[in-house]
Amino acid sequence: MRIPYEQAIERLGLLANLCSFDPIVIGTLPLGIDVSSSDIDIACYCDDLDRFAKFTTRQYESQDCFQARHGIFQEHASIVVDFKALEWDVDIFCQPIPTAKQWGVRHFRIEQRLLALSPGLRSTVTELKRSGLKTEPAFAKALGLSGEPYGTILGLEQCDDRELLALSAIH
Repeated sequence: MRIPYEQAIERLGLLANLCSFDPIVIGTLPLGIDVSSSDIDIACYCDDLDRFAKFTTRQYESQDCFQARHGIFQEHASIVVDFKALEWDVDIFCQPIPTAKQWGVRHFRIEQRLLALSPGLRSTVTELKRSGLKTEPAFAKALGLSGEPYGTILGLEQCDDRELLALSAIH
C-alpha cells in the first residue's frame, strides 16, 4: 500500500525543491475526490521554461519513468514533468503564467469552493470519476452543466457562494 500523498510530497521534497517556482498542489487528492489512478499534481510558474526543464531534470531524472516534455496548453508554452516515485505518479506542470492564474489552479479553486459549499457533491463527483470521467467533466455532469466542461467550470469563477450553492443544490 502506498503512503499518503502528503507524505510522498514531503519525502520527495517536492514543495521544498520547487519553492522558487511558486508550486501549488492541485487535483483530486487535496480535493478528496481521488480514485485509484489519481496522481500527485503540482502547478508551477517559471518565465524561463528551459531553466525549469533543466532544474527538474537535475532533481528528478533518477526517478522511474522520468520525462520532461514541452507542449502548448491554453495557448501558452508549457513544460510537463512526469515520473513515478514511492508508488505515486507525479505530474508537475509549469507555464510562464503566475501559478494562481493557470487554468488548473483556477479549476481547483472553483472545485474547492463547490465542495466546501456542497459536501454531498464529493460522492457524486467521485463516482463519476470512477466511471472514467476526468475531474472537470465529472463536476460539469454532477452540476448538470452543458458545453465544454473546462471552460464551463472556469465560467463559475465569477459566481458568488450563494450562486454556487444554488447551482450545487439543484443537483
